[in-house]
Formats: sequence, C-alpha cells, structure tokens
Amino acid sequence: MNHFDEKPLSYALKENARVISALVVRSAVTRFSKSRLGFIWILAEPAAFVGIFLFVHTVLKSSIPFGDNAALFVLSGIFGFRMTRGISRKTERAIVSNQPMLTYPLVRPLDTIIATFMLETTIWLMICSLFMGGLAYTMDRSIIVYPGEFMECLLAILFFAFAFSTFNAAVSALVPRYDTFLNMLNLPLMLLSGVFYMPSKLSPEVQAILWWNPFLHCVEWFRTSTYIDYIPLLDKGYLLGVATGLLAIGLTLERVFRPRIINA
Repeated sequence: MNHFDEKPLSYALKENARVISALVVRSAVTRFSKSRLGFIWILAEPAAFVGIFLFVHTVLKSSIPFGDNAALFVLSGIFGFRMTRGISRKTERAIVSNQPMLTYPLVRPLDTIIATFMLETTIWLMICSLFMGGLAYTMDRSIIVYPGEFMECLLAILFFAFAFSTFNAAVSALVPRYDTFLNMLNLPLMLLSGVFYMPSKLSPEVQAILWWNPFLHCVEWFRTSTYIDYIPLLDKGYLLGVATGLLAIGLTLERVFRPRIINA
C-alpha cells in the first residue's frame, strides 16, 4: 500500500502558485502604477545606448567592430548584457522590496524572487522582441541567423540571471551594505562585457582577464546567434557552471537563514 498522499503535495503546489501569481501582480502594480513612464523608460534605455554609439561612431568615423551594421552590433551587445543585468538587478531586490509580505505565513523569500523574476523576464523578452524585430524590418533581412542557438542563449541568460539574483537577494537580505556594492558594479561590468567592442580582437592577456566575467559570455553567446562568422570569446560550460554554483549557494542561504531574513 502506498502511504504517500499526493493530495497535500498538489494542494501545496497550487497554493504556492497562487502566492507567486499574487506577488507577480503586486510587483507589476508597484512597478508601473506610480509612473506610466516606467515602461517607456525601459524602451528608451536601449535606444539611448544605440543612439549614443551611432553618434560617436559617426563623429569619429571609426569602423564597425564587426559586421556591416553598427546598430545590430551594439543592440546584440546591449541585450546580451542589459537583459541579463536588468532582470537580475530587479530580482535581487525582491526580498527587500517585499519585506512586509513575508509576515504572511504562506509567503516565503524565494516566492518573492520567483515572482519578480517572472515579471522582469516577461518585460525584457517583450523589449528584446520589439527591438530585434524592428531592426530586422528596417534591414529587411533576418537578424537571428541561428534560431536554435538563440533559444539556447536566452535560456542560458535567464538561468544565469535567476541564479545571480537569487544569490544576491539572499546576501542583500543578510548584509545591509551589499546592495550598495552591487550598484557600484553596474558600469564596470558593462565595460568589461564586450558590449561596444569585439573581445576576441583584444590581446591574449586582456582576453584572459575578461574571460572570468560571466556577463561577457552572455553577450558573446547572444552575438553568435546573430552573426554567421562571429568569433566569440565564449565558454558555455563556464557560464552554466557559475550559474549552477550561484544558484546552489543562494538557495542554501535562503533556506538556512530564512527566519533571519523574514525577521530582518
């Protein structure tokens, strides 16, 4: 006779799904109800990066780092980095932003992370589709030359973003000044991720340093799906390994220190 009762498990899963759904709605309302310009700013940010890059490129009359279209090169870099960092940046603040909700018995810190991640992923996938589709229409040709590689890239980016944000969310809830440290990393990370240049053209000594930055591998993986003959500085195993390690540590911290996080 099987003593395992599936009903409590299915009920718990349904309750957890309801909690996460409610948190997604709450996060969306909190994000966009205060200002209707919130979504417009998310659209304007990638456009501003592209505009600045094209302006500098025109003024300096410099050559495109790779390919025949400057907008495609910089957009692939921006979305490789900004989608990863944008999702993780909002998600890693999920616990702190939803601290009052943790007083409810059904709400766990991990639920707030998952809910925020789902919302931010939806937003950034919409933004990416809009920009890449618009560029494909403008150029009158397909932008994603390797659809299978592109899907693998998106899954890897989302996995890394979730792992990175889970780790940071747990540490931020335990170490008050850690969030300030993360803010200081945004610009250096972007400059070291190959957004505006081709890393494989740099010297071997510089490549050896840049290789340790997992965000660089997100950018390079994204570009390999948009160019036929792009030569990347890419190690897929390293990116997935770092993501797995960060996720394991983050989940462990959340579970071990859950009472402390809730009562912070």
